[in-house]
Amino acid sequence: MASRTSLEMDDPEWEWDIEIMMDNLELQQANGVGGNHRRAFGRANPARNQNQNQNQNQNQPPSRVNTSSPSGYGPPSLGPPTIPAAPASPSLTQSMANNDHAHQNNNAPPKTPLFFREAYAGFIVKGNFMTLAAKPHLVEEGEWLAHQMVEQNRLLSGMLKCVETPDRSSGRGICYEQACPTMSAGPTTYTWIDTNRNPINLPAPTYIKHIQTWVNGKIQDQSLFPTDNFSSAPPLFSANAPLDDPNHWLGKTSGFPQRFETEIKNMYKQMFRCYAHLYWQHWIAFWDTSSHRELNTCFVHFVNVGRVYGLFTDKDTEPMQPLIDLWVRQGVLPEVKKSELSAASSSGAVPVGG
Repeated sequence: MASRTSLEMDDPEWEWDIEIMMDNLELQQANGVGGNHRRAFGRANPARNQNQNQNQNQNQPPSRVNTSSPSGYGPPSLGPPTIPAAPASPSLTQSMANNDHAHQNNNAPPKTPLFFREAYAGFIVKGNFMTLAAKPHLVEEGEWLAHQMVEQNRLLSGMLKCVETPDRSSGRGICYEQACPTMSAGPTTYTWIDTNRNPINLPAPTYIKHIQTWVNGKIQDQSLFPTDNFSSAPPLFSANAPLDDPNHWLGKTSGFPQRFETEIKNMYKQMFRCYAHLYWQHWIAFWDTSSHRELNTCFVHFVNVGRVYGLFTDKDTEPMQPLIDLWVRQGVLPEVKKSELSAASSSGAVPVGG
């Protein structure tokens, strides 16, 4: 068999047949048959391998050797695959939707501010706020209000820090002069009384800083808030003391001066203005940090003490009256008749602010 193959390969007729096949192949290429699909090894019959080449071109990556492969592997098919976006987390989506809703609604002037709505008027605690405001039976009222002033100032300072603490990126707090050029609470603008008794406009952060300095100075004033001028405990409080002493004043039996009531009412009014500014100008910041309930809790305690002991008037609370009325309807705050509130708060206070 081997000798036969050798003879046949040396036979001139075989060489003649091969030359004929080569001529036929060149004629087919000249006529355009199979030319577009011819690989580098183009000696095979293109008509027989045409379908096979097309299937391979569709299912295999392009050859790095053969540069004449079809254009089906152009740049579009070599790009990265399209990956569908992953669905957002339900909790994240809901939180972002709530934040967007809060921003949009709170910035719409014709609508009721969100902090005046029942859905946003909750607290971080449950129970009766009167337990924090009611005076113990054997404690004199002036002594109790002195304690309340110190406590209320501490709570307000904590809320103010939320807008005063400088941000790491900007180096300033939320409440700064450009954002709050005046001390305002919605349509109400508060003015400061200068040394010449003239009302002047101050940026909110400057106004608030003055109030904090002024209130802290009053609390530390030994002539107004005495703490160490007794060699023995004061006498027990008697409910009949105002009737027995025609010259009685609030806190007299505990060593407080006659101007004590006037001073704490003026302090309370200025502290209320700080709360009003926080709600009207910066409530959305408390919402974004999920601390609006902490703000409500501090403020409702502040308002409850002020209403029970007549430390401010209806005019003082006007910017926040819708929220106060809401809490009264809910039973969170006790109902106080306007006549009783006005009578309890009537005094000759000399205001620091306008």
